[in-house]
This record gives sequence, C-alpha cells and structure tokens, in this order.
Amino acid sequence: MDTKTRKVLFVVPDGVGIKNYLYSKILTYLKADDIQIVIWSPLPKVVFEAVERLHHITIEYKYIELEVESPLTRLYREATTYARLKHNAKLKNNTSILTNWPTVKGFSKRAWLQRVSKGLGNYLAKDYKRILNFETKSKKYWSKSIINQFKFDLEALQPQSVFITHQRVASLMPICLAAKQLGITIHTAIFSWDNLPKARLCVEADYYLVWGAWMQQEMADYYPEIPTENVKLVGTPQFEFYLDDSKQSTREQFAKQNGLDVNKKWICFSGDDVKTSPYDAVFLEDVAEALAPYQNQLQLIFRRCPVDFSDRYDVTLDKYSTLITSIDPLWNTPNDTGWTGYFAKYEDINMQVNLAKHCETVINLGSTMAHDFTMFNKPCLYLYYNPVQDHDWNVDTIYQYQHFRSMSSLDAVGWLKSKASLAEDILKTINQQEVVAPDRKKWMENVVLQPVTVTSKLISKLF
Repeated sequence: MDTKTRKVLFVVPDGVGIKNYLYSKILTYLKADDIQIVIWSPLPKVVFEAVERLHHITIEYKYIELEVESPLTRLYREATTYARLKHNAKLKNNTSILTNWPTVKGFSKRAWLQRVSKGLGNYLAKDYKRILNFETKSKKYWSKSIINQFKFDLEALQPQSVFITHQRVASLMPICLAAKQLGITIHTAIFSWDNLPKARLCVEADYYLVWGAWMQQEMADYYPEIPTENVKLVGTPQFEFYLDDSKQSTREQFAKQNGLDVNKKWICFSGDDVKTSPYDAVFLEDVAEALAPYQNQLQLIFRRCPVDFSDRYDVTLDKYSTLITSIDPLWNTPNDTGWTGYFAKYEDINMQVNLAKHCETVINLGSTMAHDFTMFNKPCLYLYYNPVQDHDWNVDTIYQYQHFRSMSSLDAVGWLKSKASLAEDILKTINQQEVVAPDRKKWMENVVLQPVTVTSKLISKLF
C-alpha cells in the first residue's frame, strides 16, 4: 500500500455515531497525520457535508446498502442474544437484564422467531461454549457474494484500518468478515454505557473501544473470549465538547437566543424515549405543577429526547407556558428513513453544552445527562417514583439495570422519590448544589476515562 495515501475507513451505519466521532477532534488529528478519511454509509453523502466543512477536509464517500441477514443467521444471532442475556443475568445476579428481551405477541413471523430463539437460547445458556459455537455458526450463513463484494471494494480501497462507529448493527458483519480475510484491522466503539449487559455486541472486530474502567471490566466479564489487550480504554469523545470554550455562550447570549429570562434560575427537564419512560409527560406535568408557585424565580427548560417528536407533552407545555420553555434538539429528523436517518446537527452540541453550563440542575429518568451536567459540576436529579400504576412498567426496574451498579455506594445523584416533595427537593438542589450528589464526579470517573480531553487523540492513534 502506498504510504502517501494512507486511509482510514469509517463505517457509519446510522446517525448515532456522527456526533460523537465525526464531529469530535478525531478527524482533526487524522488530518494532521495526512490520513485520508473514507466513509461508507447507507446515509446520503449530504449528511457528511457538515463534517467536511467542520474539519476542512474532503471525504471519500461510498454509499452502501445494509443487507438483511439470512433466516439462519438471524435465528442463531437472536438465540445467542437471549442466551447471553440469561448468562449475564445469572453472572451478575440481576434479573433486570432479562427485560431487554422483547416479547412480541401474536403469530407474526417476528413473534415466531422470538419464541424459537428463546427456546434455543435457553438450551445454549446452559453452557457458554454453546453460545460461542452458535455465534460462529451464524457467520457461516452470510451470503458469500455479499462478503466478496465488500472484499472487492476493500481491496480497491486499501484502508489501513476500518472503524465502525458503533457495535449494534448486525448487518455490518459481512464487512467484518471481508476485512478479516484481507487482514485489515477493524475497530469498533461500544456506543452506550448500557449496551454490554444487553448482549448488543453485534459485530466482530479486532479491537473494541470502551468508555472507562467499568466498561473495560464488563468486556472481561461478558466476553471472556476477547483478549484483554484487544479492549482499548480510550473514553468517549462526547464529553470533550464541554471543555471547548468556543462552544460556550454567555448566559445573556443563551437567554436571548432561546427566549429565556436571564433573571431567573433555569432547570432542565431532559425527556426520555417512549419505551424507557412511557409516562414522561406525566413526570413533566408533576414537575411543572410543583414549580408553578415559584415561576417568578424559576424557569423550566424542556429538552425532549431527540427521536421523540410525539405530541404527548403538548397539553403540559400549553398549560404551563409561562413556566416552561421548550428548546428542541437540533437534529435531522427525516420522515421516511426511520432510526438510521436521525443525527445531531453540529449546532446541537453548542445547545447541550450551554444547557449544562447555565442550568442549575437537570431532571430525568436515568439518563447519561447526569454526566453531561457533571462536566460543569452540576447535580442531576433522577425521578424515582411511579407516576401511574402499570403492571407492565415500574420505575424500580429502571434503576436495577446493571449499568447503574457503576454508582455502587456513591451519593452521585439526587433522587426525586415523591410527587409531594418535588418542589422541596428541587429547591434544595438549586440552593445547595454542593450538598446534593457530592460524589457525582467520582461516579463519572468510574464510567468515563479521565481526563476526557485525551480521548480523541487516543482514538486517532489506534488507526
């Protein structure tokens, strides 16, 4: 390979990896090393024009289609997923891990697949070697023609490394298999702090990038077959943005841009997706009702989940319009491409940075926004009561999830455990920020490699 044209291939299966990896300084460091950036993606090229402008680079782009798995590949993958969930639940003595298995009712093909996969998974879970064996089998049923086409394209491109922006898309396996045949090194990043217990490692790479020591240990626990030296402790770039002074506005500028009252204290309510928090609109109503008597002093900023543009909050937003200001995420939200087409616009980074900088606290249900606000040493308040009675959903289950064990015995967040005490707990947090959640920085240190400023450089050096 001609060293004058060194290339790194970024495989971007959907929009979720654009913010953390393509907007970060990783490409800046690669550019400084005279490395050509190549992107393969099912997203259109126009999506990456902002990345080119940001880094003053020209990206070599190729459109790819993500092929559907064969029936046997899908069956084996689903079965081993369920087997891993059972294995992980037993390993960690945490039955909440099993809630990540979707129950599909009825008699559709999807429902039958889930039932058969669960039955087979029960058998596989009895012996970890069976899980590994079936994962190997699942790869054998990918179409050779699909693998050969990717192999042909990789041979023509000759990248020195392939980086898959996250590990959750099973349809990328043929690229991994093709690269492996050619001896091209593959890296992938673990997308979120909760993915590993959920058995969402859907691609096979040579190296896996993890957020921090907690996730590094999780890889050893859940995937002991992966050598420890192949797990790279590099952090996650999303937190670097908070230390970039150029992204920070003054309080007055931010107020003017978003219709906020600069004389009031601001509280952020960060919305969740419908699956995680089906009664999120009720939570917002409760918080607004509690704070309404204090609206001469306080302003509630509502930031919805970027992929939830439902109307479920509308009644509350109208009812409390003098208290709540809604500031929507600046995301691309297509109508016809589903999840794959959603991605953060670059401007949304500034929005999040300034929310964390200028708000007194953030309220949500178990979100990583706790760590975003920790970047400015602001406390987070986790909602921890059932706003309605529903036998299919319970807030207790949320906080039993394995990734919250990273908190251990730390006093890392404030807890809103009752509708009746919302005003009291929120006001205490605003007025005594040093008292509420004093261990928030320690918790973040457990989850994310410190200092966060080294992440992009560490990742760029892997390629």
